[in-house]
Amino acid sequence: MFKKGDFHIHSIASDGNCTSKEIVLLAKKRNVDIIALTDHNTTLGIDEAILYGNEIGIKVIPGVELSTRYNSTKVHILGYFKDNSYKNELLIEILKYIKTHKISEIKRILGTYLNDDYRSNRLFVHEGIKILRFFGATVVLAHPVLLSTQDFINIIKMDFDGLEARYFSNTENDTEYFLKFADDNNLLYTAGSDFHNYNELYRTHGLIGDVYLNEEEINAFLIKGNLQFV
Repeated sequence: MFKKGDFHIHSIASDGNCTSKEIVLLAKKRNVDIIALTDHNTTLGIDEAILYGNEIGIKVIPGVELSTRYNSTKVHILGYFKDNSYKNELLIEILKYIKTHKISEIKRILGTYLNDDYRSNRLFVHEGIKILRFFGATVVLAHPVLLSTQDFINIIKMDFDGLEARYFSNTENDTEYFLKFADDNNLLYTAGSDFHNYNELYRTHGLIGDVYLNEEEINAFLIKGNLQFV
């Protein structure tokens, strides 16, 4: 059984300053035995992380963090993959268009699976969820603490599997609120340091393992998220 899990981590594949291999090694040093690599709008660093994780005994769940919008609010969505769908060529193409803000190209490719509005060059929350579900991912709302209360209430009503209840920027009250919300609404919950760089003097995000799920919570997350066989 896994003892300590951090499910929101970034590498140099997006805006972090550590390679995938360095991240896995840091997890090992900090006694974290299961992680998810969730770079912004890319899955390019995952294979290296999984391979090195297998070598040193760290489980790596393939993930991604999509950039979406709700009205004028930036909303990030975490997707966790159950298999090697993160390697799908269509997904990789779609993620490139998200990174380069060519959302109309995604809507052209997927057509009415998203919606009929080809004029907007923004990816909306419900569309990001649909994209992740298209590739079989478990879908989690990232750092809800960064949203206004009303935006959170409106957004979480969408087709999410869960929310990031434990997060580096949370107060104790925030965490209690989101844990209760998940429980009351039958949603799974995750924990994330949102690791970007190794700097112990000053940082706006956590170090790997600063925020984590314990053994019981990890098991619940894997089962509810249908990720236990990843």
